[in-house]
Amino acid sequence: MSGKTLRIAIARAGHFTDSQGRPQSFSESDLDTIAASYDPAKREAPLVFGHPAVSDPAFGWVKSVQREGKKLFAQIAQIPDEVRKVVQDGRYKYVSMSLMPDRKTLRHVGLLGAAVPAIDGLGPVSLSGDSDAVTINFAEGDGTMTVEELQAQVKALTTERDDLKGKLEAEKSAAAKTASDFAAYKNGIEVKAREARMDALVKSGRVKPADRAYHLNFAASLAGVEATFDFAAPDGTVEKLTAEERYLRELEAREPLPVAMDFSAGVTPAHVSGPAVPVYQTVDYTSKM
Repeated sequence: MSGKTLRIAIARAGHFTDSQGRPQSFSESDLDTIAASYDPAKREAPLVFGHPAVSDPAFGWVKSVQREGKKLFAQIAQIPDEVRKVVQDGRYKYVSMSLMPDRKTLRHVGLLGAAVPAIDGLGPVSLSGDSDAVTINFAEGDGTMTVEELQAQVKALTTERDDLKGKLEAEKSAAAKTASDFAAYKNGIEVKAREARMDALVKSGRVKPADRAYHLNFAASLAGVEATFDFAAPDGTVEKLTAEERYLRELEAREPLPVAMDFSAGVTPAHVSGPAVPVYQTVDYTSKM
C-alpha cells in the first residue's frame, strides 16, 4: 500500500439528480460548506467502489476536502497500489459523492465504472443507516455539465431537430410534387392511348362518330375501377383485365356496323337520256368527326 495521497475531483457546482431521482443543486458556497464541515477525526469518509448498501471494504480514506473554483477536491490516503493504478490509468468514468441527509457531511467517495481489484487485508467500512443519503454521480474531469451548458446543448439539439424537421418536410413536398407530376404525365399518356383506340374503332365502323365522346367518357370513368374482370378472347383464351380494358376489348370485338349508303348522288342529270342509274357511295365516318 502506497503512503502517497491521491487528489481527485469529487463534485462541482451545478444542478444534478441524485441516486434516488431527487433534484439537487450545489453552488460554490455549498461546496465551501462541505469542505469546511469535513473533519476526518469525527467521521472519516472512505473511498469505495460503486454504491455500497451496508458495508464494503474501504480502498482509501479522505484526509481533506477543498474547493477550487467550481470543483470540490478530495485528498485521499491509504490507497492500495492496485486502486491507485486503476485511478491513474483512467479506468473509471464517474466519481460518486455521497453526503449525509444534512447535505454537508461527506459520507463516502465512490469510484464507478471500473472492475473492483482483488485486494486482501482490507477491513470493512460500515455505511448502513443512512437511507436518506444524497449520492450524486459526477463525470470525471469536465464531463459534468452546468445548467448553462445543458441549456446550450438543449438549444443545439432543438435547432438540429428543427433543421431535420424542415428537411423532412421539404423532402415530403418534393416527393408529393414528383408523384403529382408523374400522375399527370401518366394520365396524359393514358388519355392519348384511349383516344387513339377510340379513333380506330370509329374508323373501323365499330363505333359511330356521334357516339365517340360517350364511349371515351365511359372508358375514362372505368379507369378508376380497381377490380379486374375475366375477358374471353376470340381464340378461347381468358385474361384478367381492368374494367376499362375489358370495355375497350368488347368494343373492338364488335362486328363493324352496316355501311351507310348515300343515295343523293343517284339521280340522273336531266340532259342524260335513259333511266336513272343509282350511284352508291360509301361514307367514311371519320369525315364526320
